[in-house]
Amino acid sequence: MPNYDFKQLSSNDFEYLSRDLIQARDNIVLESFKTGRDLGIDFKHAFEAGNVIVQCKHYVGTGFSGLMTDLRKEVPKVGRLAPSRYILVTSVGLTPPNKTTIQELFGRVLSTGDIVGQDDLNNLLGLHSDIEQQHYKLWLASRAVLDRVIHNASLIQSEFDAECVHRDISRYVQSDAFPRACEMLNREHVAIISGAPGVGKTSLAKMLLYRHLEQGYEPVSILTDFQSGRERYQSGRKQIFYFDDFLGATFLGDRALTFTRNEDRAILDFVEIVRRSPTARLVMTTREHILNQAMATSEKLNHSQLRNGVCVLEIRDYDEMQRARILYNHIYFSDLPSNYRNQLLANRFYKTIVQHKKFNPRLIDWLSSFQRIQSVPCETYQQHVRNLLADPSPIWRYAFDQQISDAARSVMFALYTYQGKCGQNPLCSAFQSVHSLRAERYGFKTSPSDWRLALGELRNSFIRLNISNQIEVIDPSVLDLLNAIVRQDSQNALDMIEGSVRFEQARRIWVFSLANGSEDVLDYLNREHSRVAAAFERLFTSPRQAQKGQIRIFFDDSLELRVSTLIQVAEKSQSAQAIKIVNSAMAKLVLGWESEIANIVDGVSLLTNVEESSLSFQPSKGMVRDAMIRALFTASALGCGSYELRALLDAVKPEEIDDAIYEKLKIAVGEYRANYFSDELRNCKSEFDFDNLEQNLVTISQKSQLNFTGAIESVHADKSEFEEHQSQYEDYAYDQWKDQRLEIQTDERAIDDLFDSLND
Repeated sequence: MPNYDFKQLSSNDFEYLSRDLIQARDNIVLESFKTGRDLGIDFKHAFEAGNVIVQCKHYVGTGFSGLMTDLRKEVPKVGRLAPSRYILVTSVGLTPPNKTTIQELFGRVLSTGDIVGQDDLNNLLGLHSDIEQQHYKLWLASRAVLDRVIHNASLIQSEFDAECVHRDISRYVQSDAFPRACEMLNREHVAIISGAPGVGKTSLAKMLLYRHLEQGYEPVSILTDFQSGRERYQSGRKQIFYFDDFLGATFLGDRALTFTRNEDRAILDFVEIVRRSPTARLVMTTREHILNQAMATSEKLNHSQLRNGVCVLEIRDYDEMQRARILYNHIYFSDLPSNYRNQLLANRFYKTIVQHKKFNPRLIDWLSSFQRIQSVPCETYQQHVRNLLADPSPIWRYAFDQQISDAARSVMFALYTYQGKCGQNPLCSAFQSVHSLRAERYGFKTSPSDWRLALGELRNSFIRLNISNQIEVIDPSVLDLLNAIVRQDSQNALDMIEGSVRFEQARRIWVFSLANGSEDVLDYLNREHSRVAAAFERLFTSPRQAQKGQIRIFFDDSLELRVSTLIQVAEKSQSAQAIKIVNSAMAKLVLGWESEIANIVDGVSLLTNVEESSLSFQPSKGMVRDAMIRALFTASALGCGSYELRALLDAVKPEEIDDAIYEKLKIAVGEYRANYFSDELRNCKSEFDFDNLEQNLVTISQKSQLNFTGAIESVHADKSEFEEHQSQYEDYAYDQWKDQRLEIQTDERAIDDLFDSLND
């Protein structure tokens, strides 16, 4: 018979084990009925004659005295519920007199046979071994298993720390990756656990190792190279080999040549030995980007079957309930003082953590360790956790600094200038430019294969290919990391500006330097104002459009937006060189309007920037504004929307509208009425859209002195019709929402119940 003490189970784990055992013992189905922590029900079985209520009490710490104190509080609750049968399950060891005392407390509703203590649970586990196996944490964390693991681990030299893993089991939550990895070990005898930093690779690998040690395998920790694994391999003996970071903490660089000559062959040879052995197993871990580097660098690895044994662990392997259990287990078994725990539970703050897009097991481990957060005052603990979730960049920092190649870092900087998402062709062009510049500046070597190898090394670790076939960062925290890197090492900002091939890239870096927290970046760029100005001057004339058949495609910033950016740069640096570039760019813009249509939205912003600027323009500010206004009204006469027309009239002073401009305004209004108004009205999908369109028309009418009565009445009529249908639509949408929400609410109640137990 098993002899578990159940100390490694949380209250929630213990409840589910109790449920499964009572269902098997009594051949009934129990439903969860934990609607509140004070109701006195954990599970219920309803039938014609009445209800069976099951209550679970996990009191291994305080023993029988603590159990009795709590049970006396349960008596009146049970009386109010009036079940036909009451079942009490507890992890406390009970003697016959103990059971009699408990039975007398509750009366006839509770028989001694329905008082299930520690020995009874072990007896039921012996009768239902399938349930024992399902609750892996129970048997993996038992003292008997630990003794067997320690015994097996001591048979040969190993760095495997069984005691440490035994402690971690209590907090471990099995994800979808666990059965995948188990199946790989059974099929291939080899499992490579790969994934992003902090996702739980090492924890998964150690659980696999621990499980095999319990089954009689001897562990062999490979610390340096696979040759040591070959030397310790014994044919016919049950051995499980474990190699953490088997490709190294950092891969490329000086080791690349050595790797391709020796290590790839050694890896494949040893993997083949394990695959052919019926008694050997191999578990390895690596960062995804390092594995990709190896595959890209070594032809032998790339053409091998090594990928068949790769189990990629991702955050999406954890559903919301599994995330909740990860957080719950870390809190339950943590050393956090009660006041810190209460901060995580207050106002259901745990949901903010569980549902956060940057949820990460390593973050959870950090925030639940009192040693790490003891310097944080309790009253600011919630905010501290929010800050960590908002910027978990330290998880990625070491990998970025030490574990990827210079080419891969150049890819990341190029992608950063496109806000973390870009088509492959423009990103390749951006990479080639910034990579060449950085190689010359910092003295590292380049090769024609850098782009291809860097993409392979970053794929599924820092970047991924989305459904639109664009390259994007794999997680928002990667952008947080790059923000932090640029702020800490401002030289990177200048590298990206000077390495830009499109104006928009440099503009984004400049805008970042103006943001709160980027003051050091702006100071550095201002100190290097001549290089910044030269880069923007070069980019001002870079292509911004392409012709495809009869269609003109714009792929970069307009000239108007470019001039606005140059004005900002000149105002911040106050350098004569930058001011000269602004005036030159303004002249080119005015000249360009002779053959091109002005961009109204960007032009209106430029009009405001010129008006508010302290720079000395050549020609004068008045002459510049006059040229801009004429160009913008000429553009509006060729067709524009109500928003553009209203923005233009808001930016222009009444005295700046002469007869020639007014004639163009009347043409613009006529063009809008004939070709734009009906489309805008048809595209109104909310009350806000109708109100916004009406306000645009009212403003245009007032400032132009042109009649828009008919158009405004049409807006009113369509809005009234929309409002009539809106109530019916809302009723229909609400019914659909209720149907879709039912399952979500069920999950949310389960999560609330889980964390409510921490308040007991």
